Amino acid sequence: MKRKTLLYILASGALFLNACQKDTDIFVPDTGSLNGPDTSWYSVITPTMPVVAVKSSLAIPSYADSIQINNNYARVNTPFGLQCNFPPNSCVSSTGQPITGTVNVELVLLKKKGDIIRMNTPTTSNGYPLVSGGEVFIRLKKENNEVRLAPNVSIQLKFNDAPVSTQMRLFAGDESNPGRFNWVPDTSNGNLVTPNTQGYEVLTNHLHWINCDYFYGTSGPMVNISADLAAYFTNANTLCFTVLRDYRMVSGMYGDVTTRKFASGRIPSGKAITVIVISKQGNDYFFGYQNTTTVTPAGTINSVQSVQVTPVKTSLADILHYLDTL
Repeated sequence: MKRKTLLYILASGALFLNACQKDTDIFVPDTGSLNGPDTSWYSVITPTMPVVAVKSSLAIPSYADSIQINNNYARVNTPFGLQCNFPPNSCVSSTGQPITGTVNVELVLLKKKGDIIRMNTPTTSNGYPLVSGGEVFIRLKKENNEVRLAPNVSIQLKFNDAPVSTQMRLFAGDESNPGRFNWVPDTSNGNLVTPNTQGYEVLTNHLHWINCDYFYGTSGPMVNISADLAAYFTNANTLCFTVLRDYRMVSGMYGDVTTRKFASGRIPSGKAITVIVISKQGNDYFFGYQNTTTVTPAGTINSVQSVQVTPVKTSLADILHYLDTL
């Protein structure tokens, strides 16, 4: 009889362990542990916080090339279809001194929503949604020192995209707030986007982030998306985004220290969206997404819609693979 009892206990224990194994990828904190998950939110994000490591691990490496600055035109043709044309004597140092010789060029072109997430450059301007025709990053360096475009000099950028929209206007990336990337209309005289049959030509005197966009119509009902997450997904370790599935439109969801919630900017009502969460807890990455449709209650213009997401432990490679499908 004792042997039967022992076998029953061992069998029950094995079944229990097997059942628990199914949930091991979901991060469940031990409330009795002194070294449990940090549920604190912070007014200032420091370089040592896990969310900074998440951004770094997602970032797309820039394409590197070089040009000769002299009395001739210079051109860079990238393998991903971006062409950059530089007029003669186009660069000066940070103090405004003319530069000649070799200048290194760093370039990025983003035409996929997953790549926009990876570079953390969502398509919003002061909280309003933008539809992007392509984001470009360009940096110029000589001997590891950044250089500028000379006064009254503009460079020409060309790239293909489909479908082509005649509504596109030029926007410049505002990186003055490290925690909230923003696009602002580029109203500089002579800076413009010209659509052609296959894509866009951009004339600009602006370096770093440049974007071809148009404002999505904002006359109809709008909604802000709030991510419903467990307490240990905080602004110190987590990134959140709302993706509109029918448009090249990505809204950043930024953490509010008071409410301890991640919320998006304004999103059009009645649209199919995906809420995406990427986090780092200890040495592990956690990832989750939820598909839904935006809804604004009848009789209201703006509202908040809560979307529950349960991130699970996921390899960085699998996260990047998913983003590449967007």
